[in-house]
Amino acid sequence: MKEKINILMKHRFVRAVATLFSGSLVAQLVSVLSSLFTSRLYTDYEMGIYSLLTTVVTLFSSVACLKYEPAIVTAETDDEAYDLLGLSITTCAATTAVISVGYLVYLWLKPEIWASAGIFSLLTIFVLFLTGVNDAMYCYNTRFQNYGLLSKAYATSSVLKYSLQILFGFFGLSTAGLNSANLTGTALGTYFHTRYLWYSKDKLKEVSWSRMRSAAVKYRRQPLFTAPAFFVSTAYFQLLNFFIEILYGMATFGIYSLSYRMLNVPLTLIGVNVARTLFFGNATEEYNTTGGYRKALLVTTGVLSAIAIPMVVLLCLLSPWLFSVFFGADWRMSGVYAIYQAPLYGIRLVVQPLTQALVIAKKQSVELIIQGCFLVCSVLCFLYCQLTGAPMETFLTLISISYSFFYLVLYGIIFYYSKPRKA
Repeated sequence: MKEKINILMKHRFVRAVATLFSGSLVAQLVSVLSSLFTSRLYTDYEMGIYSLLTTVVTLFSSVACLKYEPAIVTAETDDEAYDLLGLSITTCAATTAVISVGYLVYLWLKPEIWASAGIFSLLTIFVLFLTGVNDAMYCYNTRFQNYGLLSKAYATSSVLKYSLQILFGFFGLSTAGLNSANLTGTALGTYFHTRYLWYSKDKLKEVSWSRMRSAAVKYRRQPLFTAPAFFVSTAYFQLLNFFIEILYGMATFGIYSLSYRMLNVPLTLIGVNVARTLFFGNATEEYNTTGGYRKALLVTTGVLSAIAIPMVVLLCLLSPWLFSVFFGADWRMSGVYAIYQAPLYGIRLVVQPLTQALVIAKKQSVELIIQGCFLVCSVLCFLYCQLTGAPMETFLTLISISYSFFYLVLYGIIFYYSKPRKA
């Protein structure tokens, strides 16, 4: 048995999954465990303010590099990869500057954020830039198979971030402490992400404006098609945070944010790693051979479904009790909100990691259309609840039903294109 395990671990995809999974596991465990303390050290209102600040980062950091960074992995030469890395970092700085203007306007429109976090709310701008840089460095380290560094970046940055949030909570530093800890942890992640780059910094120094311009032209489909699709795919979930705060207030949003974070743990821990290492590699290899990826799709679907179904059942039966026990009685409503979202997150856990199949089949435009449907649904649900005064439970039910439907449609499309087309 031991020999079989050693042989299995020699497979490059398995090693990649195991290494990244270990870092993600530590990061997610620290996140969950720290919530046992932060839920008691910070109020729902303070958590709501902080969640809005992190929403800004999540929403815009996904396209801070205009999606040039994935091309680093697939670049034809290492020199081209360095050109794309330089282009990604430069683009990240430019987009952060533009987004910062809009962010300052947002702070002016939401004085309660400034009242709670003060000048520390401006740290979000630096977190946004560093997160974009980390995304570019993730792709750089993936190209050169520095999975150990990626794992360390996951784990150490999370440990520092959440440890500081607990420490600052004991001193009553409110939202300012949460945001300061977030910046510190993100900066430590950047340090680990860039460690390998220091050994090849001469390569980066060779990158010129003309070379970056050539790379930008060659990979122009990234900002024209991939970036909009990715932004929409991020926006339709992140905009819910703004909608809920507008409809039901900061305290209710703070309670919801805990259920949102906990429900995203399986997706981050399992789905993302499977998509980035196991499914994408096997599906690409199968597609190059057969013109389809049916086998990789069915195997991955089976594995993810075996995880998602028990998760949904457990959440529907026990989440209010679990949230009360682990996070305190004041957060029981977070568990109630989790029940309304559980079926959606179960379906999402299965389908979202498989959307990279559309990249393999070169059908990203189809994904953009479906993502647009998600966005339209979120806006319509928001308008309906605003006009009718419907409660939070109604909003979550509408979102769960409509999103689940379009995720199933998306899976049907992915399955259709998986059919082998080569004799």
